[in-house]
Amino acid sequence: MPVEDQKDEMILQQLRLDSSKSVSEIADLLGMPRTTVQERIRRLVQKGVIKRFTIQQDYGRLGKPVTAFILISFLPTSGVSQRQAAENLARIPDIFEVHVISGEWDILVKARAETLESIGELVTEKIRNVKGVGRTLTCASFVTVKESV
Repeated sequence: MPVEDQKDEMILQQLRLDSSKSVSEIADLLGMPRTTVQERIRRLVQKGVIKRFTIQQDYGRLGKPVTAFILISFLPTSGVSQRQAAENLARIPDIFEVHVISGEWDILVKARAETLESIGELVTEKIRNVKGVGRTLTCASFVTVKESV
């Protein structure tokens, strides 16, 4: 089991909140020795529990304040696999997440853009032109309450 105990969970929580915290800061916050925290982080990375350390961007300040989720119906007769269609979608700029899902729809895409009109162009000019993409349903996000990096 990669996460062995509550201490690992507490370290992961601190890193989720702010991965730029130093090992010493995390150790002080949790009341643990620095070397213990450092060794546990090294082990979590080695076991693949921590894949990477990253940042959380403010997309509004980066000129992409509009977020939309696009549900996509896959066309199995298109000559490409659903996985390949998803990988092709992932290469499109302004698409930030691509998930192959179960249910009525086959693929879920998260996109960001400058305006709602830009999202519309992304859907009609790029997403719908990807081989394997059938119907789409676009849902604009009004506000983000919680978002993971």
